Amino acid sequence: MTEETGKLQPNYNPFPPGQSSRSMVVELDVEDMGQMLRRAFIDTHGKFTIYCDEPEAIGGNGTAPAPLHYFAASILF
Repeated sequence: MTEETGKLQPNYNPFPPGQSSRSMVVELDVEDMGQMLRRAFIDTHGKFTIYCDEPEAIGGNGTAPAPLHYFAASILF
């Protein structure tokens, strides 16, 4: 994001000035809560908690989206 006229504007430049690459580090901790339920704590670009589970048909509880659902949604984002 860049600041122009007091407002944050998206930065569509793929590389920072003087660089030929861009990198991003994502750190998180994952807790196994049993029966395929997982909780991830993300503290990189804000604080988030994400849950994932599997459907009952394959041993989970169906209480949260499956990992594949998050993956598919990330492609559409």
